[in-house]
This record gives sequence, structure tokens and C-alpha cells, in this order.
Amino acid sequence: MRGNAVLMMLLTILPLALTVLAAQETTSLSIDRQVGDIGVIQVQAQEQAQSPSGQPFSLRNGITIHLSGGWGPDTYDRIPTPSVLDGRAPREIGFSEFLNLQNLNKHSLLKLASSNNPFEGRDQRNLDAQMYEPPNSGRGLLNYLSYFFFPPPLHCVEQAFADYGRPIRASKSDEDADVSTAASCQYLPTLPEFYSAQLSHGLVFRHISGLESVDSTWGKFYLPTVEQVETNGLTFFVYEAQGLEQLTLETTRQFNLPEDLQGAQVDFFWAIGAPSPFPFMVDPTHTNAPLIHVAYAGVDLGANQRPVFMKLLEKVTVPPSFRAQGSVEIERQARRD
Repeated sequence: MRGNAVLMMLLTILPLALTVLAAQETTSLSIDRQVGDIGVIQVQAQEQAQSPSGQPFSLRNGITIHLSGGWGPDTYDRIPTPSVLDGRAPREIGFSEFLNLQNLNKHSLLKLASSNNPFEGRDQRNLDAQMYEPPNSGRGLLNYLSYFFFPPPLHCVEQAFADYGRPIRASKSDEDADVSTAASCQYLPTLPEFYSAQLSHGLVFRHISGLESVDSTWGKFYLPTVEQVETNGLTFFVYEAQGLEQLTLETTRQFNLPEDLQGAQVDFFWAIGAPSPFPFMVDPTHTNAPLIHVAYAGVDLGANQRPVFMKLLEKVTVPPSFRAQGSVEIERQARRD
């Protein structure tokens, strides 16, 4: 069954930095393109079988999350951004590994990832300022959630760019002609496409006074104050986007959700962590030590799922070798030099 959703036109123009991550058409381990200096590697969890009593899901560098038997690989979710969006990608965070999980019983998604550390030499105020920037800045929490974790499907992005090209080409006789176009597409009834549709309702392309920009229509969200969490020797900064819009009966049917979720609200989380203390300070013994990312999307009658996410965060562990990874990188560099 396919559901139709008309992507709305945004009234406010976002800068070229705005982007959204789209779904890829393959489910195998792949490297699609570079993000920053490291790039994004899709790590599938298909070989990590479920067990009724719980199970560990791990990245190759040893970061592990221990989950109940309701969690398993998300075979529908993809990572790499379409190359057509590369020029609009936020470059400060470069991911090296990504693990996509889902809980069909709870209608939830979870992402476990590692990346470089772009915050070294800064502090929490810098991190907070970046996360709480308004959506029209091209940065901020909603932009990052949409680009890195909960993208619109690839076919929607491709269709949007195809629809965008026609009026722009038609306007080339007058380079100052103001042109805008919005695209519509069909969403599949999967959890990734449900959450991407709730986060960013769509794309609008504009050509105004000779300048091109990509717009987006965001859902309505409340962003609570950041919370610092210490667990298992790790420090996490937890950011949340609480949905304020209630699901309609039409939406529940469109995405094959239970009809009793009518009136429910979505909730998104992004926890950015590292072995304590968080490496804001420049420390030569931990240069290039990766950050840990845990992202979550859930839906329930009442938007605040913070207790659910905090329990998941307590299940994240790292091996001793992870804490010494920075020192190993320094030794390798010294040998190369």
C-alpha cells in the first residue's frame, strides 16, 4: 500500500547550507560518498541475530548498545546522502560508521554511530549555540537530524530536483526571473519514511534575483534545554526535538501505524558523547578520538519520551581500547612521519 503526501511550500528561504539526508537503494555495506574528512560507511546489523533475552549491537570500533529482543536491524533505512545534495551538506561532522535499528512493536528507530570530533578546542556553549540555531540558519538541531539521521527517501529527493529543473530552465531567458517550485512524492509505509515526513515536510526550490536556494517546511517542535548525562564512564550531551503536531487518522493509516496512535506526537533525540571527560579541551593523548552518537525517534500519546531514551542511553558501552584510540593514532602518525 502506498500513501500520498503533498510536500508543502516553505514561506521562508533557507540558505544553501540546508540539506536533508535521503534514503539509498541498497541494503549492503557500502561507502557512497565522503562527509567531511572521514565519510559515511553504512554498517548493517543483519548478522547480529535477535534473541528473546536481549542482544548487543556493535560498531566495528567496539561501541556497543545492549537492547531488548524487540530491537533488530532496520532493513529499510539507508545512510548515504545523494550526490546531488553534497554541495549543501554540513561539513563539520564526518561519520565513519553507522548502525540503523528499529523496534516495530514500539514504532521506534535508533541510530548508533561514530564520527570525528569537530568540537575540540571549543566548549559546551559553542555546542549549544550550534544546536539551538533557528532552522533558517541552515544549521541547528532540526537540520542535523534531517540531514544525518532521518532523511526523506531518495526517490523523493530525485523527483524534487527533477521538478526543480524544469521551471529554472524555462526562466533562463531572464536570469532575474523569480521561480519557485515544490515537489510531491509518494511515501512508502515504512518507519524511516514516516519519521522523515514528520520532521521535514518537504523541499521547495527557489530561484530569486539570480540566486538559487533550497527551502524546507519543518514540523512544529519544542526544543528543551540540553541535558548532560554521565553513564558507564561516558559523557553525553542530549538534545531533543519534541513534536507539537498530533498524528491524524489519515497519517496512521498511510504509514500502517495502529489507529489508536491518532493524536500521538513524535519525539526526536540526539546524544553526542565520548569517554569522560568530554574532549572539548585539546589533549594530545586523545587526538582523533571519535565521538559517539545515539539518535532516536519515537511516537506516543504525549511527546516526551525522554525516560525511554535515557534508558537506551544507559545501554551504551565502549571497550578499554576505545578510550586509548587517540594515543594509537598518534603512534601511527609518528611511525608514518
